[in-house]
Amino acid sequence: MTKTSSTNRWIPLFPLGTALFPGGFITLKIFEARYLDMMKRCLREDAPFGVISILDDKVFDSDAKAMANFSNIGTLAKLTEFDPIQPALYMTKSYGMQRFRVLEIRQESDGLWAGQVELIDADPVTPLPREHEKVASLLNDIISTIKSESLLGDEAFKTSVNLNDCGWVSNRLAELLPLPLAQKNHLLAQSNPRIRLDLISEIIEDDGLHKIMIH
Repeated sequence: MTKTSSTNRWIPLFPLGTALFPGGFITLKIFEARYLDMMKRCLREDAPFGVISILDDKVFDSDAKAMANFSNIGTLAKLTEFDPIQPALYMTKSYGMQRFRVLEIRQESDGLWAGQVELIDADPVTPLPREHEKVASLLNDIISTIKSESLLGDEAFKTSVNLNDCGWVSNRLAELLPLPLAQKNHLLAQSNPRIRLDLISEIIEDDGLHKIMIH
């Protein structure tokens, strides 16, 4: 069973058409006033924001409908870069920290979404089993390609490469492989990193993704 913290909190949410995993990076161009204000506040207060996935892009006319169309699992994001490109346009980079479960959602007067969340414990260190060495090797090839071609910038990953840990390998594969968004969120919700890696290995084998280097 997924372990959660005993303290709930309200945090600003950034709904996106992607999923962020712990230890991963996300780069965003920010121009909307509500998100510019949010990013500035997070930077000033050294506070994270929450990244959640938009599972259905229908127009939301109530908080309840937003709750139904957003993923109920997300990841805290820590802002590391906030660079102006031109007036009212910033390039940002944030990295994934701790996962959380969304309990309640509300939209503030400025249009910003906020969520009451409970934090989920980090993956326990779980040694990579021998049967998953092949997918770890695939990930190593993907990382080598990213670094050699500078596909994700100078700092592709927040944490050091750890191909011997189920959580690290499964998170990196889940974010890098071209999987449907609902599938990524299903993987993000898995509390056992070994099970998450089992599922990814099955997906790779069934869909022939071992032939794909990077999306």
